[in-house]
Parts: sequence; C-alpha cells; structure tokens
Amino acid sequence: MNATSPLTQAEFANETHRRLLQCALTLFAAQGYAATTVREIIEAAGVTRPVLYYYCDNKEDLFKRVVHWTQDDAYDELERLLAETSGTIDRLRAIIRGTFEFCAADPRIPQLMFQTTYAPAVSGLTEFLQEMAERRFSIIVQVMQEGIAAGDLHPGDAASLALVFCSVMDHHVNTLCRLPHPEDNLTAERADSLVDVFLNSVGTGRRHAPQLPTLDVDGGSPRPSARC
Repeated sequence: MNATSPLTQAEFANETHRRLLQCALTLFAAQGYAATTVREIIEAAGVTRPVLYYYCDNKEDLFKRVVHWTQDDAYDELERLLAETSGTIDRLRAIIRGTFEFCAADPRIPQLMFQTTYAPAVSGLTEFLQEMAERRFSIIVQVMQEGIAAGDLHPGDAASLALVFCSVMDHHVNTLCRLPHPEDNLTAERADSLVDVFLNSVGTGRRHAPQLPTLDVDGGSPRPSARC
C-alpha cells in the first residue's frame, strides 16, 4: 500500500475500515501517537490484528490514513471557498470561520494534530506532518500576498503575517476545543472578531477597536473525548 495515498472511494465506503479510522482517531487524539498501541486500536474497533494489517501496513500507515481522512476534504473545500471569495477581509473571515466550524464538529481532529505537533518528534511522521501543515500554511500565505498587493495589508513578509494569523486562530482552536461544548465559542462571531484583531494591527485604513464576544467556559473543565 502507498502509506500517504488519499483513501479510495471503495475503502471509505467499507464499514470495517471506517470503524478502524474512527477508533484510531479517538485513541490518537486522547493519548497521542506514541502512547497508543496497535492492540488498543484493534480492541476498540473489535477486529483482529490480521484485519488491521489488511487495511494498513502498520501503525504509522494507519495514522497517516487517519490524517488524510480527516483533513484532505477540508483543505479541498478551503481552496474552493477562497477561490469563490473576493476581498482580503472576507477571505480571512472564511478561513477562520471554516476552521472553527470544522474543529467544533469533531474536536478530536484538532486534538489529534496538537497532540502530535507538540509531542516529541516521531521518526517517520515528522516529514509527513510538515507536508500536511505546509499545505494549509501556503494557502494562507497566498491570501496574505494578495492582500498586500491589493493594499489591504501593510507591506511586509507574507509568511510572517500568515504565521501571526495562524497563531491567533490555532491558539483559540486548541484552547476552546478542550472546553465543554466548543461550538458555543468557535462561532462565526468570534472568527470575525479575531480577523478584526488581526487587521487592527496589520491592515490598512482606519478601524474601530475590535470587540471580542464573551467566552463561555462553562466551568473550564475539559470536554471528554468522543468515543468511536
């Protein structure tokens, strides 16, 4: 098998394969890649070890398939949406709104990526994760380049602006997905306010002070991970 190939339609339609992906996502998100064992995955999915190895080569291959399964369509949709959206402000809003909606729908997905990103490097995954991250980052860099060219953003390094933008967006995702009911905070209103915060610093023209919506922490306790 090609470990980094996107899933075929036949694989995605297979119930056993979906169950493996769902259970692997749950465990990887809750425990991290290194701490999750193949035994835990097959027990959670209710399959045998030979069945798991029918669908993937090893744990690394399964992890890559989980990441492709959860992110490929989202990146395709983001590129499509930005191609249909004009204006720097609306495009930046579309990025954060889409990211918030995507992450609130299944908090395991951002938890998985933050678990892996901030954990010690895993041999065989570092380059893969960098490639996946660079796909999204390059999309945002392009929006910054076009914003500078249009005069909507102050002249500067587009990659640096993209890094600031991603830091603001991703920190909110990482924090709010760990609270109960992240959909109550990962809203379009908050997304637009964060764009205002960003543009108040690097955008051209006169702007009003941004107003952030109230944060509903609901006691501040982390939300239990979804189960497969």
